[in-house]
Amino acid sequence: MIGVGALALFGAATASADPATITWNNDSSQYTRTISNATPAVGDTITVTTTFNRVMIGDENLNWFKDWHPSCLTYVTDSAKVTDAAGDHPVEPYLEIKPDFIAGDFTATSYRVVMKDHGPAARFSAKYTVGSCATGTALNTGMEYMSNTAGHVDFSTKGPSITVGGTSGPGTGGDTGSSSPTSLLGGLTSLLGGLGSSK
Repeated sequence: MIGVGALALFGAATASADPATITWNNDSSQYTRTISNATPAVGDTITVTTTFNRVMIGDENLNWFKDWHPSCLTYVTDSAKVTDAAGDHPVEPYLEIKPDFIAGDFTATSYRVVMKDHGPAARFSAKYTVGSCATGTALNTGMEYMSNTAGHVDFSTKGPSITVGGTSGPGTGGDTGSSSPTSLLGGLTSLLGGLGSSK
């Protein structure tokens, strides 16, 4: 009996992430956007990643990139980065942070987001903390950029969307999906104490 109660307690306390991904083509380029948890709770941290591929001849260099998000999300300091064949590059020194987007200016850096001709993909990623968003409503995300070949490309509402529900419990989060050992232990202790009561 104790074992069943303990298992039920642990099962109820564990949160799980619900990632969402969308892929589409535009002329000679292909993009994939992934949100680590598309159904987060208030207080969770999620990661938004945009992957760039070049599917036809010629490289494409991005001058700047905007990651659009609901204004109830707050950018996590120092989390924005570009990942390419050479490794990870921080974007923070050249990042503009606004309520509904962050923008990396690559003309001021020693590197660029480069969509290589049939080469390794480049990725832009950032983390956000979920604030007081409207719950149960699909909230749009998207991206926008300027390149040396395609010019201005605007997919600011392309997606994926997120739908926020409730408030996260202790130790839970969109990127971890785990519960605090302390809270689990406390709950188990309460359960065992209750089983020993004669009332």
